[in-house]
Amino acid sequence: MNSRGFTLIELIVVMALIALTASFAVPQIADFLYADQLKTTVRKLVGLIHQSGRLAQRDQIPYLLKYSENERLFVVEPEQEQKKTPGQTEPVKETLRLADAVQVGDFWSWYGGARSGQDRVVRFSKEGYVEPTILYLRKDDGREMSVVLSPFLGKVQIIDSHVAPDQDAFLR
Repeated sequence: MNSRGFTLIELIVVMALIALTASFAVPQIADFLYADQLKTTVRKLVGLIHQSGRLAQRDQIPYLLKYSENERLFVVEPEQEQKKTPGQTEPVKETLRLADAVQVGDFWSWYGGARSGQDRVVRFSKEGYVEPTILYLRKDDGREMSVVLSPFLGKVQIIDSHVAPDQDAFLR
């Protein structure tokens, strides 16, 4: 009798090996999919920062990048209300809403020191230059990232830790 097939023992061993492999792989996949919220938020924030500088340069007026803690929202708007001419449409405000697991810490400005609460603002000159600033973001699990804004050439550095606010932070 020549039967081809697997025994019940062989099938159970294979299923156990698959379950064991999956138990190691699933947490890694979950970390990859969900833990990246901080990096994704930082990338979007960097895009919003570059866009703010371009708007200021294009319109030749100073712009602000404000963070509203209550709404968990970054908003780009002109520093001063602009007078509307008849027929002119309201400019669209560029915004970025934070992921649920991401919090914004203090901002640190070269000229104004630490800023917290409603005073978390980044200023862009009418030429599109940004004041030297460090923005601190962190995730619920304690991981932190620093976004260092340098006024020269729109340079933005992303550092995967909390950076001390000193001159060296802007010279990297």
